[in-house]
Amino acid sequence: MMKLWHTLRALALAAVLLVGISVANAPSADAKTLTLVNNTGYDIVVLNCVPTNATTWWEDVLGNDIWRNGTSVDIDFDKWALKDKWDFKAHYSDGYSDEWYGVNVRNVSKIVLRKDGTNDYY
Repeated sequence: MMKLWHTLRALALAAVLLVGISVANAPSADAKTLTLVNNTGYDIVVLNCVPTNATTWWEDVLGNDIWRNGTSVDIDFDKWALKDKWDFKAHYSDGYSDEWYGVNVRNVSKIVLRKDGTNDYY
């Protein structure tokens, strides 16, 4: 009887661990992909993204890539702590940069960035 009890307990523990691993590896309901479209008229060589109120800009999300004018990039927010509002800074190939503050990424799935600041949000 005691051996049966230990076997059942071990099976129950294994089931709990299996469920825990499945839940931990499941996609987050809060995962968010944001599409940014570069309609600034310039190629972007560095794109920084930070939660609003951050004290410094985070690393370049483009890596070694150049974001060509007229093309889009997808930013996967489930890799970071998901916050509602984010700031973006684009560094152009001509040495200039633009910044967009307080963009609510929960309310949009696509942003068209324009040099004149009249961005479109979808």
